[in-house]
Amino acid sequence: MSLYERLFPRFRPKRELRPEGSGAGWGVRLRWLGTAGFVVETPETTLLVDPFVTRPSLGRIVQRIVPDERAIARHIPAKIDAVLCGHSHYDHVADAPRIAKLTNARLVGSPSTCAWGRAEGLPENRLVQIPASGALVRFGDIEVRFVPSRHGKVAFGRVPFGGEVRGTPRGPGRVWHYRMGGAFGLLIKTPSVSVYHNGSADLVDAELEGESADVLLACLAGRKGTENYVGRLVSALGPKLVIPTHHDAFFAPLERGLHLLPGIDVEGFVSDVFVRSPGASVITPDYEEAICVPPDDARGAVLAPS
Repeated sequence: MSLYERLFPRFRPKRELRPEGSGAGWGVRLRWLGTAGFVVETPETTLLVDPFVTRPSLGRIVQRIVPDERAIARHIPAKIDAVLCGHSHYDHVADAPRIAKLTNARLVGSPSTCAWGRAEGLPENRLVQIPASGALVRFGDIEVRFVPSRHGKVAFGRVPFGGEVRGTPRGPGRVWHYRMGGAFGLLIKTPSVSVYHNGSADLVDAELEGESADVLLACLAGRKGTENYVGRLVSALGPKLVIPTHHDAFFAPLERGLHLLPGIDVEGFVSDVFVRSPGASVITPDYEEAICVPPDDARGAVLAPS
């Protein structure tokens, strides 16, 4: 067993938590890119959320994080309407401005996220800056509410690299240059299916009052440091389908396979969901598997191989 595998154990999603379907008649299609990254598609619109496919090794993260355009070409669709960032740590935003530049998409997020967009040379008309109070934005047939949230305490009971990025930084940056810049959950409403992306393991309960989501994408990193994290999320949103995210080690290319961060308990998370919401379904995808969610059955299914 390699040192990497000892630090970050290999994880293969259980077959029973990856139900297969044909994908016919889907309302929204989701594809996990590792960390908190997702492709969110309707037949009309394609959004990226927190895409990070460069994934430098542990030995390289002290260097400047130069986006890997070959990895971007392999894993990111050529046509994107917008790139959404829930916060501005490197594993959420380091690739986003370059992807927006390459795909002619808009970059959407906090002032810190937009600062990195300017560092990449994106013009102001391609930046959508979201205030701390949140905002409602629309792309094609998808409406997105940026919901004020909190970042989970993932580093010795603390939130790493807090604060904001001010001015226009010299990019690409090093890990510690990517300040959090505030945190948002993303409520993504398509014509037939709603999705809530919780990219860090905490929340502001009052901000979710009166909201609901068919699908919950729930960060696992830092889950145990947030009191009743799963219960609060599923009680607030009432999802029919829950998908874990941000539980993988992101220090190797996607092609190396899914490895877990230290302390991650996927089975415990799944059990927690079923206890808190017995009627919900859970899908634990592998990298880049398409999850198709039809309008009339938000439990969803993994697209079966052709």
